[in-house]
Amino acid sequence: IRDLRLPVNDENRLKQSIIQLILDDISKDTTISTNNLTNQKADQSLASLSSSLSLSQSSTPKPKKRKLFTYINSNNDESNNSTSMDAANELQAYLSDPVRCRFSEYWSNTRLNILHKLVQRIFSVQASSAPVKRVFSHAGLILSSRRTHMKEKLFKDILFLKINQHLLQINL
Repeated sequence: IRDLRLPVNDENRLKQSIIQLILDDISKDTTISTNNLTNQKADQSLASLSSSLSLSQSSTPKPKKRKLFTYINSNNDESNNSTSMDAANELQAYLSDPVRCRFSEYWSNTRLNILHKLVQRIFSVQASSAPVKRVFSHAGLILSSRRTHMKEKLFKDILFLKINQHLLQINL
C-alpha cells in the first residue's frame, strides 16, 4: 500500500476497505461452513433414520459412500463457534504481530485459525491455467498497436484494475 504513495486519508480508507473485505470473506466462509455442517448433520440423521428403517425391512446393509473433501469440514467444528468479533481480533493480532519469519513458516505455526483458513484458500495454487489465460487475454486487449508507448507501470496498473474490477463494485 505504501508503494502507491497515496495521501494519508486515502491510504487509511484503503486499509479499512481491505480489512472489511477480509472480515466479510471470513464471515461468508464461516456461514458457508456452518451451513455445510448443518447439512451434514441433517444428512447423517436422515441416513441413520433410513438405515434403521431399512434394517427392519432387510438384513443387508448398504455400503457407505465416501465423500470427497470430508477432511476439510471435520476440522471446522472448532472454528464454527467463532464470531465475527473473533475474526476481527485475529486480524488485529496479525496486524500487530511483528512477523520475523518466512510466510510459509508463519502460517504453518500460527494459532490464528480463522485467518489461516482464509490464507490457505487465497494463496493456494490454482489447479488450472484458466485465470492466467484470462489475464493474458486482457493484457492483449489493453496493449494494442496504438498503445505501444504506454509505460510499464501504467500498463500493470490498468491490468490490475481490469482483473480486480469486481472488487471495486462500481455501478456505471
